[in-house]
Amino acid sequence: MKHFLNFKNIEKQELEKLIDTTLKIENNNIEKVNSYALLKFDEGSTRTRLSFSLAAKKSGIEIVEMTDLISAKSKGEDLQHEIETYKALGIEVLVIRTKENNFQDYEKIDDLSVISAGFGNSSHPTQAIIDVATLQKFNKLDRDIPITYVGDLKHSRVFESGRELLEKLGFKVGIYASDELLPDDLSNLQIYNSWDEVVSNTSAIELLRVQKERIKDIKEFNFEQYIKHFQISEDILDNSPDDLIVLHPMPINVGIEISEEASLHNKFKYQEQLHLGIGSRIAAYKFVLELI
Repeated sequence: MKHFLNFKNIEKQELEKLIDTTLKIENNNIEKVNSYALLKFDEGSTRTRLSFSLAAKKSGIEIVEMTDLISAKSKGEDLQHEIETYKALGIEVLVIRTKENNFQDYEKIDDLSVISAGFGNSSHPTQAIIDVATLQKFNKLDRDIPITYVGDLKHSRVFESGRELLEKLGFKVGIYASDELLPDDLSNLQIYNSWDEVVSNTSAIELLRVQKERIKDIKEFNFEQYIKHFQISEDILDNSPDDLIVLHPMPINVGIEISEEASLHNKFKYQEQLHLGIGSRIAAYKFVLELI
């Protein structure tokens, strides 16, 4: 069995297979899998939890759900004994979402596959697969043209996994953000300083929300200035190249990273990402169970 926590030890050919599987899966033509999965979501989630649940059911995987609130963690149980319990009860795949960045603690687990449904601000590989599959669907993957992320990059696991995946596949990554929301590691990134630079140099944008829950001094955050400089508006989209597309992993904070008018624009393709959510999670299950 394999883990799917990030893209560090996954070969390019395997990544391409994950993307291809995501794009090709037919909801009514899915090979059934005899397995048991535990969904353990310790952070709120709509799309990721539901798509992992539906992906399991469409694949024939039996699922149970768990959170720290109803586990023995509050009684002092450590991770080793928690995992031993899962394995002893026949769980074969653990899908976990947590506010922690401790995915390294799960890398050494044997006889149980672990899939990241989001670790802290560092890992969200299935969302990255969705995003790159969407870009491929719209023919936006060009080795000479960066895919540009705009918004809260510092606290975004979507950005970290997206950046990792695109770079492993040989594509460039651009960024546009305020100084306080830039990632710590700026290596190999094309940094833009205005919307004009962004729309002139990229064919696809991934918008990211300001992650209020992860910013320590959120009361001090100047949303007025953020909106002035980094919100994408209808005017920006109307005056951008005809083939530009805008993505968003959701949830969308209309009125902050995107204006209401822009959220209805035909260049905003977040619904296409939603349609690939189940396919990405089915691909993840198949990958860790070594079925693709």
